[in-house]
Amino acid sequence: MTPEQETLLRRYVEEVIRSPLHLTADRDLRKFWLRHVQDAVKLLEAIPLEHRKHGARILDVGSGNGIPGIPIAVLDPTWSVELLDSDNKKCGFLDMFCKKHAIRNCRIIVGRAEVLGQAALRQSYDIVFSRALGKLRIALELAGAFVKVGGILIVPHGTSWESELNEASLAMEIIGLRPLSNFVYDLESVEFCALTFLKISDTPAIYPRPTGVPDKKPL
Repeated sequence: MTPEQETLLRRYVEEVIRSPLHLTADRDLRKFWLRHVQDAVKLLEAIPLEHRKHGARILDVGSGNGIPGIPIAVLDPTWSVELLDSDNKKCGFLDMFCKKHAIRNCRIIVGRAEVLGQAALRQSYDIVFSRALGKLRIALELAGAFVKVGGILIVPHGTSWESELNEASLAMEIIGLRPLSNFVYDLESVEFCALTFLKISDTPAIYPRPTGVPDKKPL
């Protein structure tokens, strides 16, 4: 991280915390930096070397307040990073921040993963992140369809990652994913794991299922 990149990311943290939109429950600058920005840095480390290509196309599904998408766009200007979320206000904030600070390699998309995963964005990304889509089986269905064959999906997870990974074998098979690696890391003495999946085959046309169905009936 260059001094310029760190300065920009600290401005991002300040604007998120001070926003009247209540973008985060973490109101402390230091805590947000450690728990969210540093988490995004760790997720970059989780990307296998062979997938760290110049000009890669990246998608952050369910970006919320912009983590990990904004830090990733700032830290690698050669990548084309897109942030997808269904919340208009959050997307508006992120769009204004990127324009204000000339983050030209970042684009904000408003919409639902269930809908856009069936449209032009389907299977078109080299790397997809899914940090806030709930249970692993749900994340695999909602984010997996965006990954092109040969690309990877990275899903950060907490302490229950082993049991959820065991429960997700059917979902992986259906969506066309294979476990690639598990990158375990600590943030303030709390253990997390970035689960990485390789897209090995096309996702069947019926997935992701219509809005609400993946949450109610996980694969």
